[in-house]
Amino acid sequence: MNKLLPLLFASFLFNCVGPADPDHGLVENLPAVINKSDVFSFTLRADGFNYDKSFDLSLTVPSNKLLLSTLVITDFNTKDSSTIQIFGQNDTLVYDYLIRSNITVTSNYDYHSPKISKVRLSNFSGIIDWVITAN
Repeated sequence: MNKLLPLLFASFLFNCVGPADPDHGLVENLPAVINKSDVFSFTLRADGFNYDKSFDLSLTVPSNKLLLSTLVITDFNTKDSSTIQIFGQNDTLVYDYLIRSNITVTSNYDYHSPKISKVRLSNFSGIIDWVITAN
């Protein structure tokens, strides 16, 4: 019996499981942010999520390239509107997205010094996939 006890305990440990991984790879209401010298990315799956945050961008846009922003909103389901913005030097507004529905927007802009991105979500429900890079 003493030899069976450790075996039963080990069997119990290996048969325990945790919660299932989300099939979409995102945890609800927890933004995934990448802020590097070659890309800024903000990804979120949300349900009734309020959020107001600014990010100092690390992105560097070479003089021979354009600033490229791609915003994809899917599964949008709310009556409130939200905004996503990029500001440059001296608070120059570079991009200003108003989110009121599912959208896919890609914008090129001849701007080389993005400084701040702002994400303001009001009771947002849906999926955001936003990427800024040099093109």
